[in-house]
Amino acid sequence: MVRCVNSERSVVMEQMLVLRMTGIVSLTMAAALLPSLVYALAGEPEMILPFLGTIAVGLAFGFYALRRTISQRKIRLSIRGGALFLGVSWLYTSLLGAVPYVASGDFTVPKALFESASALTTTGVSSVLEGAPYPGSLLLWHDISQWLGGMGAIIIFAVIMPQLGSSAANLFSAEVQGNSAERTMPHIRAAVRVLIFLYLGMTALMILILLVLKQPAGMAVRLAATSISTSGYLHYRTYLMECNDPMLEFFLILFMIAGSCNFILYYRIFQKRLDVFWRDTERRWYFGLITGISFLIAYNLWRSHYYDILHSFRYAIFQVVSIMSTAGLATQDFSNWPAFSRLLLFYAAIIGGCSASTSGGVKVSRVVVLLKVCWQEIKRTLHPRMVSVITMSGKPVPSQAIVGVGRYFFLYFIVFLSLSMLYSLTGSDMLESMATIVVFLSNVGSAFGIMGEGTTFESLSGFEYLILYITMIMGRIELFAFVMFLHPDFWAKKRGW
Repeated sequence: MVRCVNSERSVVMEQMLVLRMTGIVSLTMAAALLPSLVYALAGEPEMILPFLGTIAVGLAFGFYALRRTISQRKIRLSIRGGALFLGVSWLYTSLLGAVPYVASGDFTVPKALFESASALTTTGVSSVLEGAPYPGSLLLWHDISQWLGGMGAIIIFAVIMPQLGSSAANLFSAEVQGNSAERTMPHIRAAVRVLIFLYLGMTALMILILLVLKQPAGMAVRLAATSISTSGYLHYRTYLMECNDPMLEFFLILFMIAGSCNFILYYRIFQKRLDVFWRDTERRWYFGLITGISFLIAYNLWRSHYYDILHSFRYAIFQVVSIMSTAGLATQDFSNWPAFSRLLLFYAAIIGGCSASTSGGVKVSRVVVLLKVCWQEIKRTLHPRMVSVITMSGKPVPSQAIVGVGRYFFLYFIVFLSLSMLYSLTGSDMLESMATIVVFLSNVGSAFGIMGEGTTFESLSGFEYLILYITMIMGRIELFAFVMFLHPDFWAKKRGW
């Protein structure tokens, strides 16, 4: 009886801690809305109340959560609590972020949720036509929220890690979506501070470089935010095509790669441990995949007489980096490229970037582990007595992590098929449904073959918007964490997590 009472009390206290941390996130969102309110005050009076009301909601819930849970600050999160916070925080921020869109009167609720989630999950699409009337304050909010979404785990950990103990590793593992051999524990607090300042510093450096390249100040800020966060959203989607500036493309490539690499490696560099960066298996595979896929696409474009050899490599490298980092920027309409090139971009979108980065996808580390497992099984079949160990960055990968990778890919396959069938109910054909779900589940944005970079999603039905909204949230919070919410044991009071 005592044990049952203690268990129920533990569940309630943990829920209070999740409420408290969500309140802190709510206050952060309210602060992020302030620049848009200032913009509205300066020249868009019709948007003052929508932003003022949203800020009021964020502040009210945030302060309520802090006052309601003031005595819960010393409680530790379990695995269940960590997964619950990840799900609740992403859902809450997307709901709160959608309020200004709905309040503006130009968006339905499903369309507003789609627009909000697209920014916060760094998917980088929009339901607004290029050149269509779009309040500047809303556009500013879209840019700010996608930059915040790029920080993702870093922002969350800056808020919640001081309140977590050893169980922080469970939450960390769930959010970064990978199996990198390097972890920041036990110095997570110091690491978070460094990573946040690094993210801010990279953004500021990119803005400075773009200003030197004579980009307009507003566009410099937008390009920096969209490349570092790997969101890839620009209201004027043909802007890079019109610029046709190789130097601009070069720096965008550098910062898209920087945003899609493991930020923990940057922390190790800060610790003067360059050896960790150079021997990191995931990073080497990521660079190798970018190089290999870029070469194949460039050769295909050249042999198909689309461009000369130099332009083939120029456009191929940019597009591969953009898609694999899940940024989704484009300097050419790749939907018109040969089928072979588009198929390689499709595969790159599924793989995505590195773990502990701003990019989406299944992550390079998982793909590498799965390939090593397959190769090990082939060798074991040829040499039954052989004993081998799968390693990442020179360290053995735990058997539990290997099993987890297999489970993840099976779950990804099931979720992909289920969502594709669900989306096909809207009237889309099979290939269109599959392409759309893959790029939204990977938080890339552009669907290949049917939707080029210059198209939007303004004509979808409410049902379609809701499906894609759920798909983007699932892709960002980790499939296992999302599926856990659907299991009855997750909500049971008596459980051992």
